[in-house]
Amino acid sequence: MCKVIAIANQKGGVAKTTTTINLGAGLTKNGKKVVLVDADPQGHLTMGLGFPKNLKVTLKSMMENIIMGLEFDPKEAVLHHEEGMDLIPSNKLLAGMDMSLFTVEDREKVLKEYLELLKDEYDYILIDCMPSLGMLTINALSAADSVLIPVQPQYYAADGLMELLKVVKGIHQRFNPELQIEGILFTMDNCRYNNAKRNKQAIKTTYGNDIKIFEQTIPRTESLAETASEGVSIFSYDGKSKGADSYRELVQEVLKHA
Repeated sequence: MCKVIAIANQKGGVAKTTTTINLGAGLTKNGKKVVLVDADPQGHLTMGLGFPKNLKVTLKSMMENIIMGLEFDPKEAVLHHEEGMDLIPSNKLLAGMDMSLFTVEDREKVLKEYLELLKDEYDYILIDCMPSLGMLTINALSAADSVLIPVQPQYYAADGLMELLKVVKGIHQRFNPELQIEGILFTMDNCRYNNAKRNKQAIKTTYGNDIKIFEQTIPRTESLAETASEGVSIFSYDGKSKGADSYRELVQEVLKHA
């Protein structure tokens, strides 16, 4: 049974891509078959796994095939990473898809229709969403079984979280009644600072009774920041680091919740 998890937050710089890569690599290390989907025209997931930006066959190509009703090989866009997980890449050309979708019937479900063709191949599909609540993110949430929300424990985090949760609720009611919240994940956490502690507590107080908040937090570390330019996960880059340990723990929490 394949589980589709969207990693989403309309706020940028909260480690969505870092979490997608390291959760995917960690699940792969636990014997799961995993494909990561780059649903952001910035293509940071694609670049973060060491692939070039100028690829001809990307997520955009696959979604266009669905829209036009063409017969195609759904695995044509799939790239294989050295750590064992697969990737469906993106680049800036995906930006035009947000506008194109507005003229399409069932426009919220184009990505879901594509991913349905891949589900037999994988245990997990992880979607790295763009930092906005546009049509591509709505497609990702409509395709997902659950949404994992990375949150940096800062003063304004609760505001953005409230907005995202409203959208998730709307998607659940209108397009995807199966959509669950996988959990809120604190990222780039500096637990030595009272400010971070206060902000985490505020989110736990507001949402903790209704929404799972992962016990494991992801620290702000140099080695995690450096992996972006290395094209590998933290497990390959610095497997004994605090960052690697934190993602190992997160993987176990996700597997327990499966």
